[in-house]
Amino acid sequence: VLGSGALSPEKIDQSTPTVAVTLGAFEVTHVEAGELRAARDEKVVAPRVHGQLKIVHLYPEGARVEVGDLILQFDREQHAQEVKDNAGGLERAKAEMRKTQAQQERRRAELAMKVEQKTAARDLAHISLQKAQYGSPVEREEAQINIENAERALTQAQTDVEAQQIIDRVEMTNRELRIAHRQKNYDRSLSDYERLSVHATRPGIIVYEKIRKRGTDRRGKVTEGDVVWGGTSLLTLPELDSMQVYTQVGEMDVQRVAPGQTAMIRLEAFPGPVFNGVVRHVSPMANELEYAPNVRVFEMVVDITGQDDRLYPGMSASVEVVVESFPEAL
Repeated sequence: VLGSGALSPEKIDQSTPTVAVTLGAFEVTHVEAGELRAARDEKVVAPRVHGQLKIVHLYPEGARVEVGDLILQFDREQHAQEVKDNAGGLERAKAEMRKTQAQQERRRAELAMKVEQKTAARDLAHISLQKAQYGSPVEREEAQINIENAERALTQAQTDVEAQQIIDRVEMTNRELRIAHRQKNYDRSLSDYERLSVHATRPGIIVYEKIRKRGTDRRGKVTEGDVVWGGTSLLTLPELDSMQVYTQVGEMDVQRVAPGQTAMIRLEAFPGPVFNGVVRHVSPMANELEYAPNVRVFEMVVDITGQDDRLYPGMSASVEVVVESFPEAL
């Protein structure tokens, strides 16, 4: 049966373009441009240290690294001076502690000598009292007074020792707290200094992150000379055994795509091969397009099925999502 738009064979001439109608599978697809990323990766962030962080060395992007390679270096001049200053402060605090200990030992020796002297004076007073038993009443009275004075002097000397011990303990506690504070500052500055050199903890390739350039509103890949804040993500070490495509879908088309839909991925660098994939995630929240604030887009993530050595992070790709599929259609 011919439809209203069909031509009968009698009406077809050689100048009329024709297409043979076939019965087969038909797919409705949606195409977006995106970028390859690793499904799993290790982020390298700027250390959270005191002061500014200026990048003076970066491992080449795309180069392969091994464990222990220096991949990121920050300027260390300011922090080296802090380590030196804190080391000096710590040594001075320890020197003051040693000086205090020597002074306390000298005072304790003097007080101990005084106690010995007062003890000897008391003992002599007791001997004098024994001798005075054979003397006049006045001599016995004087001897008794001398004993009482010697006892009071000895008690005062012993009290001085106890008081000095309390004073010494308080003074030593203050010195110890000062040393602990200086030690903490030194340890922190030394740790900050050491963290300014970042080494690879696993093998892989280096991928530069995009950061907001200080003093501007633009974003760009990290470069040597950039000054960054602590905690900023700067580099990525991706795991290449599992790759994904990150793309964005406009708000007019987001209702057409959903997790679980199959997709076909093509690379700009390799126009021939087609890689299979599955939509993993479609963001429920819209974001502003970076260079067009009035345009709203939704992030979409597509898992690439299998592994291929031609797939690298940062490569441009197109994603064709199968929205609907009809197994038999004209």
